[in-house]
Amino acid sequence: MHLLTRLLSIALLGAASFACGAAPVMTSQLPPRPQGLPCADGVVTKDCDMRSIIRLRGAPLQQMWHAESFQDMDRQLEALCAVDSRLPDGQPELLVFPSTFYWMFDAWRDWNKVGAQLKKWRTASPDSAAQALVEVMYWERYAWYGRGGGYANTVPEPAWELFRERMAKASIRLQESKAVAGNCPLWHSLNITNLIESGAPRAMVDAAYAEAVKAFPASQQVHFAMAEALQIRWGGKPGEFERFARHAVKLSQREEGDGLYARLFWTADCNCDEALTFGRPGDPDWKTMKAGFEDLLKLYPDEIYNKNKFASFACRANDRATYAKLRGELGDNIVEHLWPGSWKVEVCDRAMSKSPANVPAREKKLTGTRQT
Repeated sequence: MHLLTRLLSIALLGAASFACGAAPVMTSQLPPRPQGLPCADGVVTKDCDMRSIIRLRGAPLQQMWHAESFQDMDRQLEALCAVDSRLPDGQPELLVFPSTFYWMFDAWRDWNKVGAQLKKWRTASPDSAAQALVEVMYWERYAWYGRGGGYANTVPEPAWELFRERMAKASIRLQESKAVAGNCPLWHSLNITNLIESGAPRAMVDAAYAEAVKAFPASQQVHFAMAEALQIRWGGKPGEFERFARHAVKLSQREEGDGLYARLFWTADCNCDEALTFGRPGDPDWKTMKAGFEDLLKLYPDEIYNKNKFASFACRANDRATYAKLRGELGDNIVEHLWPGSWKVEVCDRAMSKSPANVPAREKKLTGTRQT
């Protein structure tokens, strides 16, 4: 099934630096948001979570699209690619660009009209990196629209034909635009995703990732794109994702500290039967994940979005002391969608309040943490 629910909200980074690493730039590269909208101050709360903030940050891009302000969109992507500005939770502000267009395409599904505007933009700006990357996203979403969201064995062959044709057009546009867009990490993340979703040999995906991290070793988007190929539910081998996460941390240590380990496993988590647990082969190492979240919270001590996810993982790792501390700091600032399935906050509150001696053996096994 297509990963339409790629997590757009992960962990954080930004206001300070780790040893020797330069601090990410926090000044927004996006135009001012329209006045009179909710979340106008950009402060993350339970009523103004990161998904809402990302949507609002993208409002000027939507206005540019509707006004056919092609040069403004060109300049916008150029600014986002050139400066490592961050969102309030530490995600790259560059993420707003693909998030905005993916949302518009999925919401409208007016493929002919969008395609005509993309042709108009390309005619007006034949060397536009922004146009090329938006067109790649268009063909990707159009491909999945043709395929449908069912499991592979339920998809009829004509739908597969549409999917393959449209993904091939996305691939062609990527290669055509590499000279003008390859200096942006977004090009590389889209390229990796295209290869994975097109069923390219693993060696090609690995080569694309190696090229990407050589140029952008700390790019969250590049690492997240590659991570999709390594999750067990999408064909990865047991333990492969955990080894990948450790490798990614080494590549990004200067800029991200240990935080990328927590970020990557956040992307692998879901509100489903495969929600992350601890203690089994291939599960995340809680000690390492905890250190990553703690590094991140040193930079964003008041950021409740990341603290919610940290508490959710602490519950599943049966780390009562960490859970109690975080839960006390959160109070009623609970972001519901960060607490998956059977691990909702009220469940964790009850589980973490029990004395370990009174927890049945089966419960201990289900919530136990890996010994380190």
